[in-house]
Amino acid sequence: MFARRALLLLSGPLPIVDNFFVVADGHLRNVYQIDATSGVTGQLLPFGLASYPVSVVYDPTDKMVYWADYDDHTINRYSLLTNKSTVIYRDPNNTGIG
Repeated sequence: MFARRALLLLSGPLPIVDNFFVVADGHLRNVYQIDATSGVTGQLLPFGLASYPVSVVYDPTDKMVYWADYDDHTINRYSLLTNKSTVIYRDPNNTGIG
């Protein structure tokens, strides 16, 4: 099942601009975008940007993806308009975010 899942995640063109949702996958270490109509799925963030994403939200107004990273103890954002990422919070005690 894992191999089949990986193939599905790389099956479509990105970014999908309308009618989609985002999913965090800590095991595959990325955030994915899924077309709500067709089911086409693809990697949303550049490979290696997320270490262990555990939750994700998308802001359609500013075209920003926000996620919590369990390994890095951070909350991050990524702009789909500028392709730039920013750490917006880092846990100073490294006690875990997620």
